[in-house]
Amino acid sequence: MIKSKFYILIAFVLLTSVTLAQCPINIGFDNGDFTNWSGYTGKIDRSGVLSFPNSGIVAGRHEIVFRKDNRFDPYGGFPVASPNGSSACVKLGNSNTGSEAERLTYTFKVPDNVSEYSLIYYYAVVFQNPNHASFQQPRFTAKVFDVDLNKYADCGSFDFQATSNLPGFKLSTVGRDVFYKPWSPVTINLINYAGKTIRLEFTTNDCALGGHFGYAYIDINQNCKSPIAGNVICPDLNSITLTAPSGFKEYYWYNGQDFSNILSTNNSYSVSPKPPIGTKYSVRIVPFPGIGCEDTISTTIKSAEKLALHIVDSISECKNIGVDLTAPAVTLGTDSGFTYNYYTDSQTTNFILDPKNINKNGTYYIQAITPGGCIYTTPVKVMLFDSPQLVITNPAAVCKPAIVNIKAPAITAGSISANNLTYWNDESATKILLHPDSIKNSGTYYIKAINGIKCSAIKPVTVLINELPLLIINNPSGCNSVDLTLQSVTNGSDQGLKLSYWMDDKATISLVNPQTVTKNGQYYIMASNAAGCVVTVPVSVNVYSYPKLAITNPPPVTFPDTVDITHSYIVENGTVYSYYRDSLATIELKNPDKIKNRGTYYIKAVNGNSCSLIAPVKVTINKPPDVDFNINVFTPNGDGKNDVFAIKTPIAMHLKYLRIFNSYGKLLFETQDSNKGWDGTSGGKKLPVGTYYWIFEGYDTYAKQIVKKAGSISIVL
Repeated sequence: MIKSKFYILIAFVLLTSVTLAQCPINIGFDNGDFTNWSGYTGKIDRSGVLSFPNSGIVAGRHEIVFRKDNRFDPYGGFPVASPNGSSACVKLGNSNTGSEAERLTYTFKVPDNVSEYSLIYYYAVVFQNPNHASFQQPRFTAKVFDVDLNKYADCGSFDFQATSNLPGFKLSTVGRDVFYKPWSPVTINLINYAGKTIRLEFTTNDCALGGHFGYAYIDINQNCKSPIAGNVICPDLNSITLTAPSGFKEYYWYNGQDFSNILSTNNSYSVSPKPPIGTKYSVRIVPFPGIGCEDTISTTIKSAEKLALHIVDSISECKNIGVDLTAPAVTLGTDSGFTYNYYTDSQTTNFILDPKNINKNGTYYIQAITPGGCIYTTPVKVMLFDSPQLVITNPAAVCKPAIVNIKAPAITAGSISANNLTYWNDESATKILLHPDSIKNSGTYYIKAINGIKCSAIKPVTVLINELPLLIINNPSGCNSVDLTLQSVTNGSDQGLKLSYWMDDKATISLVNPQTVTKNGQYYIMASNAAGCVVTVPVSVNVYSYPKLAITNPPPVTFPDTVDITHSYIVENGTVYSYYRDSLATIELKNPDKIKNRGTYYIKAVNGNSCSLIAPVKVTINKPPDVDFNINVFTPNGDGKNDVFAIKTPIAMHLKYLRIFNSYGKLLFETQDSNKGWDGTSGGKKLPVGTYYWIFEGYDTYAKQIVKKAGSISIVL
């Protein structure tokens, strides 16, 4: 859906035939807030009916806009600030879609002693035409409600909806189908409303289908005096110029109540020579068709007291400071009671948006108005001069303990008209920098330049004095060689340092292979950090010798004999020896002097410098002789030869039992003594010649296993 834009800007001037004691408070938003205003938010339904269930000011839908912000409408290009010069207006609605509606109201009582009372609306309108049905279009309405009679006033209420044929509207070059109408006035004649309460109502709504939106800017001039300016006979003036509110289609000036003779058809009427005090003039103002009501307002010529007015002819200042036309010095010596307006033209038609900040050369105009209504317009020439063109080149970063001189010519090279330079610690140039030629610490400092016309410029200069690397050396020692690149050597130093290794403190002779330094002495480590700062620190290296450990393998033995490896080397004074089962010397060897098993063992030697060596020693323990199970006959005849059958076992074999059986399986003999054999008897009786059977069981301590054997033995004679 196409987004619609709907802006309206209205200004009100309260017109009376006599000066009001007091304007309705904040009716023109000059407080910069919504004091005395009521806000509402709601919706428009698809049938065009508005509802406002929510009361209260809502940010983003009711917004104060200030003249000093110098905003322009993005579609019509006209200033948001109204031409009446007030300091603030209000934005009603926003650019959101969604069938939103917003309302603002202000209720006040018309003074009892006023016979004539009028309102003048200044408005500008911008919205998009979505070509919906009339009741569904984006819309703005301004109405006056008679609270006492509970009805809306006919004159002065108007309703703008989005169409392409509204009189005075122009098609914007921005957006699609966006129409706008620049500032225009509407008048409401409230004759016979004295003592009555009225309510101003302003309403905006999006299109009823929810795809196009609208909003308004409203401004009311809090001028409760006669809307005709210049009706005072002022001292030193021989003529007067009466001026009606601008922006209407037609003006008709008359002498008093005589409407038969038109004096002028401009919005102003000059009378020369000045008329007598008490002369009455009237002006009939005619709005553009369909917008407001025709009205006639009157004024009576009166006199005013003479007050001293002094306004400077010219003001000189520097461009970077600008000129404040409202400053007391501009009107120094003027009597109190004047009010001032500020314009860019002598006709006083173009308000200065922000008279406190004049930043262009030219002639400006100050309109001074006395309490009695005398108006004096005085030109003031503003002359703004260029400040020095101060060019700053930040000095190169250095490393401590170096210092920086920001007075060096290179720092401000390229500057123009920067003759007088001073140096400061703060941007406001209130804290002087005592030694700008020898700065020792990083920071932002400030240089102030003053040219020949006393215009100045202050710019920062950044000084960077980097810290040296923190390089901590832990002097290393090692056996046979030292690795200077180990982290332990520089533990505690800054992280991320880049290290290099040198033979000399000037870092001219590189240390080759710093991972394997083999000689005692002093070497040097250079460290550089990310800022490029460098330190070189000495490192003392101690290289110790390993102990001497020459191993002689012990001679072989036969199991179950043991081996003593504690005498397999030549003992060196001051060296401690220990014995292990593994090459890493982690598993201690118990009883190294009585080793029972063959294999490779390890001897560790540690000297007084904690240098150590681990060397292997080979232990050989031969297998014991096998058991002879090949005996199959014996002759137990008492001749002393081969009378006993025995299975001889070596020391490594522990006999569990030897059993003898006959052919029927009867146990004839059993022994657990390897030295005792069978003599061929059973129960004390000799057994006959024949074959018998034996079973042997023993434990081989060398092989660490049980041995079972069986066989036969024959008795022969």
